[in-house]
Amino acid sequence: MPTFPKKNGGEVTFRENGTQLAVKWQDKRDVNFLTTVHPSSMAQSGRLDHFTGEPKVKPAGVLDYNKKMGAVDRADMITSFVDCARKSTKWYKKLFFHLLDTAVLNAYTVHRKLSEERMPYKDFRLKLVKELIQEHPLPRRSTGGRPCVNTPLRLTGRHFPSFVPPTEAQGQSTRRHCRVCLYTTQRKRERKLTRYMCSSCDTALCPAPCFEEFHTLKNY
Repeated sequence: MPTFPKKNGGEVTFRENGTQLAVKWQDKRDVNFLTTVHPSSMAQSGRLDHFTGEPKVKPAGVLDYNKKMGAVDRADMITSFVDCARKSTKWYKKLFFHLLDTAVLNAYTVHRKLSEERMPYKDFRLKLVKELIQEHPLPRRSTGGRPCVNTPLRLTGRHFPSFVPPTEAQGQSTRRHCRVCLYTTQRKRERKLTRYMCSSCDTALCPAPCFEEFHTLKNY
């Protein structure tokens, strides 16, 4: 492939040696390709420029490729803009991320077929991530001090009361301070011990009304 000088948007350069044609066309990105069957000419794409109102033109090879490109090329093009691949020397990690992107794209294709809702692929991925986090939240481990209480995870998913795990010192009578009683803004605060907690949130709570308030009110 020959070296081409840098071009501005819409500009194109052709070079040929009698049997092959090298093309560099500046679209949103540099488009470089070799062809043996296309002429060194531009053709109308069938669309209008939003700024000038004139017909858009592209190299004949680009138009032919876009018209005949297969499903694999189209899938690679869609995922290339928002793929989750990261640099890694481990081949199996690259394979995993590629399969993950393929699975998400397949889900997006099925969604478009079965739903009347139309959304960009990027928005679909973001919505999918949010729903997965809400459906499968990870338990938050206490690290001391007052934890963040604005996390949306405590307001979503399923939460069930359980007993505070026993310690060697207190045994089955182990109690912890109720989080809502300590930091509530709805009533007078107090240091109240309880035997109950939400295991998924790792938070001690009185059975009523603190357990319900903690999982339904953003500012309890």
